[in-house]
Parts: sequence; structure tokens; C-alpha cells
Amino acid sequence: MSTPTVPESQIQSEIDQLKNQFPQTRDLYREVCVLLFFRYGITPTANKLYQYVRKGSMSAPAEALNRFWLELRDKSRVRIEHPDLPEEIRESTGNFVGALWVQAQAAAQMNYSIRMAEAEEQVRHVQDEAHAEREKREKIVDELKSTKAGLENALNRLVETEKNHAVDISTLATLEKTLRTLQNEREQLECGLEAARQAFSADLEKVNVALAKAEERYRALEARALLEVDRERQRVVKLEKEFARQGNSLREQQRQHIKELAAAQKMNSDLRERLGVTSGQLTQLKLQQKDTAKKLNATQRSLESCKQRLQHKKA
Repeated sequence: MSTPTVPESQIQSEIDQLKNQFPQTRDLYREVCVLLFFRYGITPTANKLYQYVRKGSMSAPAEALNRFWLELRDKSRVRIEHPDLPEEIRESTGNFVGALWVQAQAAAQMNYSIRMAEAEEQVRHVQDEAHAEREKREKIVDELKSTKAGLENALNRLVETEKNHAVDISTLATLEKTLRTLQNEREQLECGLEAARQAFSADLEKVNVALAKAEERYRALEARALLEVDRERQRVVKLEKEFARQGNSLREQQRQHIKELAAAQKMNSDLRERLGVTSGQLTQLKLQQKDTAKKLNATQRSLESCKQRLQHKKA
């Protein structure tokens, strides 16, 4: 059978009480082992011990746990002291009695757990019944409150209805007075509307006459505008003809200028050709002049030589 669940807060509370009773860390861990194993049926471990106590080093709960199991094994072993029995029989008998003691303790623990579970089940059942009764009572109280509130709302609506009835009577009288006033205002408005209609008819007649005159003026202006447009069109035609004539004249002048330009270009080409010929002739004349100068110099030298020979002969 499984051990009934115990709240952690209850275990922690009892361990806190043990902390006050056993200030020594070793004794405290031993008592916590006893509490967990024998009271709550929880197998103690080093981690669980340190989690509950949180005192000393991590080796302290392990040492305390080892001592607890050794003491438990020693206490569960029953020693048979009888001088006539052999050692093996005494040992076997002690182990057997120890096993019986352990089984008896386990049975007692199981019976205790069963009774605790039954008691807790009864407590839960009673708590559920009390909770159901409490909910039923709260529901009845809520219904009474709702009924009371509904009654108060009905009374308030009745009072409000009576007030509204009195207000409606007063409002009806006011509305009748307002209706008569509105009827008088409607008659006055109808008279004003008739006068406005007559005035509108007269104004409309005046507007129609003015529109007719404006239409006549528009037609006259339209005719005059058409005449102006026709005159402008004729002038545009004349201008186009003049532009065409001027264009033809300009084109003729352009052709004449092109011819003159071609003649000038041809003349320029001829002049360049003549200039080239003249330049060639000038170059040739310069060469001939150089030859003539050379011949003249040679002649002068010959003449000088002849003069010298003549003078020499005369002498």
C-alpha cells in the first residue's frame, strides 16, 4: 500500500522545531532521519536531508544517514543470550526475531497509514459536505439579495412611473400650447409665403425681360464678332500671300547669291591657279637672275683680267 501524501509544509514545520531542540548538526540530521522514516514512511536520502535541514556541509547528511542505518540494523537485530544454546542457533534465532520485529513494525506502520488515509478521507468528506452546505447557504443569500434588489427596483420604477405620469400631464398641456403657437406661426408663414411668391413672380418677369435684352445684345455682339473674325481672316490671307511673295523673292535672291558665290569661288580658284603659275615663273626668273649674276661676275672678272693684261702690255 502506498504512503499517504503529506504536505511538505508540515514536514518542514516539524523539522524547524527539531532545529530548536537539537542545535548540534549531527543530532539534528539523526532526528530528521527518524522523523521521515518512522513517522512519515519516507526513505531518507542525503539530498533530501540537506534539502530539509540546509545545515553543515554535504558530507554531514551522508554520515548521519549511514549512522542511522547502522543503528537501525543493530536495533532490529535481537540477541539471544542463553548459555545452553550454540552460537549459530543464538545468531539464527536473533535474526529471526529481528526479522519478526521488522515485519511487525512494517505491519504497524501499514496499519497506521491505512487509518491515517481513512481519517483523511473522512475529513475530506466532511470538508466537502461543509463546503457544499456553505455554497448552498451563499446561494440562498444571493437569491434573497437578488429578490430584495428586484423588489426595490420595482418600487423605484413604480415611483418613477407616477412621477413620469405627472410630468406627462404637464408636458401635454405645454405641447397643446406650443401647438396653438405653431399653428398661428404657420398661418403667418403661409401669408408671408404668398407675398414672397407674388414678389418672386414679379422678379421672375423682370429677370425674363432682362434675359431677353441680354440675349439680343449677345446676338449683336456675336454678329459683330463674326464680322471682326472675317476681317481678321481676310487680313491673314493677305498676310499669307505677302509672306509667300516675300518668300519667293528671298528664294530668288538666295539662288542669285548662290550663283554669285559659285562664280566667286571659281574666280578664286582661277586666281589661285594663276598665282601658282606666277610663283613658278618668279622662281624661274630668280634662278635665271642668279645665273645672269654669275655670268656677269665672270664677265667682269674676265674684263678686269683683260684690262690688267693690256696695262701690262702697254708698260
